[in-house]
Amino acid sequence: MITFEDALTLVSQKIKDIHYPKQPARLYEPIAYLLNLKGKKIRPALTLLAYNLYADDVQKAVNMALAWEIFHNFTLMHDDMMDLADLRRGELTVHQKWDNNTAILSGDAMLILAYKYLAKYPMNMVLKNLLDLFSITAAEICEGQEYDMQFETRTDVREEEYLNMIRLKTAVLVGACLKSGAILADADAKDQDALYDFGINIGIAFQIQDDLLDVYGNEAVFGKKIGGDILCNKKTFLLVCALNNSDEQSKTELLQWLSVHDQPDAKIKAVTELYDKLQLKKKAVAQIESYYGNALRALDKMNVAKDKQTVLTQLATELLHRTV
Repeated sequence: MITFEDALTLVSQKIKDIHYPKQPARLYEPIAYLLNLKGKKIRPALTLLAYNLYADDVQKAVNMALAWEIFHNFTLMHDDMMDLADLRRGELTVHQKWDNNTAILSGDAMLILAYKYLAKYPMNMVLKNLLDLFSITAAEICEGQEYDMQFETRTDVREEEYLNMIRLKTAVLVGACLKSGAILADADAKDQDALYDFGINIGIAFQIQDDLLDVYGNEAVFGKKIGGDILCNKKTFLLVCALNNSDEQSKTELLQWLSVHDQPDAKIKAVTELYDKLQLKKKAVAQIESYYGNALRALDKMNVAKDKQTVLTQLATELLHRTV
């Protein structure tokens, strides 16, 4: 069995080895730029790990892993432009380093490149299953992004709506990366579905943890300013819960702060104090632990020896307790 670190190293090297056409340089340079920025690369590594549960030669899953990583970064390139984000992984976003038109077109070229890597597999039922999974997942991520944008102007987003949005925007990709590895290794359908469910639950837990860290994380460790989501009124698990569980007075105060844009420190302090009053940190941690438990129960359904599952359970635990 390869380790998670082995999988990350292999993915990183293969990304560096990607060959791009020399011209037009303005189309391909942003792709290489974004793919080679420092990033977690968890998703493609999961494809390799899932494949390795059933087969030894993980090189056979590399093209699938690259397809997912290229696709993921395509979504980031376009999301950054929609969010007017200046930085990605500590460096300028593509639309800031180049321009909006370049980010649109280079992003489109990335999506095409992702399908090219997927198409390297032989034309058979395995490829059809991979294409179906890839296309369904891509469409669901677009749906999640649309919901996320709709939520920006709403103050009545329900908790179940938010959880469904992050399932679509974040978790389905994690689940699909795992399932695709199992498909390539010819695992049975039950195991494929169990790995997908594991990924869905870990993906949702990961996003709630991200929401939590933005408010309660250690700024020096987290790597970005605490309270960024509060300042831009981003709908997070904490904000949605606050809007749904506050009394009238607290909700009125919260809505007032959402309209404030020129008092950053005071806004972060006031909203965080409201979260504390509602004990939302405790509620978020309970949700994270619940999804973590669901993920482990999904693994229990697999016809794979427990010692082989260790790499996934350890990774899930690390994600649960992460600080960045």
